[in-house]
Amino acid sequence: MDTNFLKAHAERCRSLAENADEFTKRRLLDLAAHYDKRLKAAEPSAATRALIAPVHLAEMPKQI
Repeated sequence: MDTNFLKAHAERCRSLAENADEFTKRRLLDLAAHYDKRLKAAEPSAATRALIAPVHLAEMPKQI
């Protein structure tokens, strides 16, 4: 599943929860939180982002 799919489902759950009874509202908000958690897990970690970032030799610090 891609991130757009997860974001859309989480938002849909939140919008449905606005007009639902208390029990259903709590369940829908929990489901939205679950999608948010999966969305967070789908993002690349900080280590992966550092590996993907381009390295420009001119910008690297000089050794002392």
